[in-house]
Amino acid sequence: MKKKTWIILSVCSTLAIGGFIWGNFNANQVDANSPTLQERVSYAAESYDAQKKIADAPGATTADEQKLKELASKAGDLEAKLSPKSTLDEFNEVFAGYKDLYEIESAYYADQQDSKDPSVQRVLEELDHKGKLIATFENKAQSQALSKSTNDQSLLDQFMEATSKLNQELYPEQYK
Repeated sequence: MKKKTWIILSVCSTLAIGGFIWGNFNANQVDANSPTLQERVSYAAESYDAQKKIADAPGATTADEQKLKELASKAGDLEAKLSPKSTLDEFNEVFAGYKDLYEIESAYYADQQDSKDPSVQRVLEELDHKGKLIATFENKAQSQALSKSTNDQSLLDQFMEATSKLNQELYPEQYK
C-alpha cells in the first residue's frame, strides 16, 4: 500500500477508537451524576414537605394543592420501588378490598332477603356466589400462612382467575 493510504487508515482508526472511548467516558459520567433510588426518594420527600408548607399557608391556590398531590404520588411510587410489597401483601390488599365491597353490598341488601323482585333475587344470588368464593380463599390463605409456603403469587393469581371466572358466569352479557 502507498504511504498516503496508511496515513488515512491510521487517522480514521484513531478517530474511531477515540470516539468510542469518549462516548464511554460521557456515558460513565451520566451514570455517576444520576441519583440513586434512595436519594430520589429522599428528594421527593423533601419536595413534598416544602410543597405542603406552601399548600397549607393562607392564600394557597388550587395549583399548589394539585402540585402537592402530584408530589405525594411521585414520592409514593418511588417508595414502592425502594421497598416493594411482597406477593402475600398484594394478595391481602386485593382480597381485603374485594371483601370490603362484598360486605358493603351485603349490608345494603340485608333487609331485602324476602323481596320478590327478580333483580334483587339475582343480586342476592350473586352475593351468595361471592361469599362462597371469599370463604374458599380465606381457607386457602390461612392454610398457606400455616404452611409458610413461598408460593404467594400463585394464590393471588388463583384469586384473580377465580374472580374473573365468577364474573364471566354472573355477567355473561359483559363478556360477549
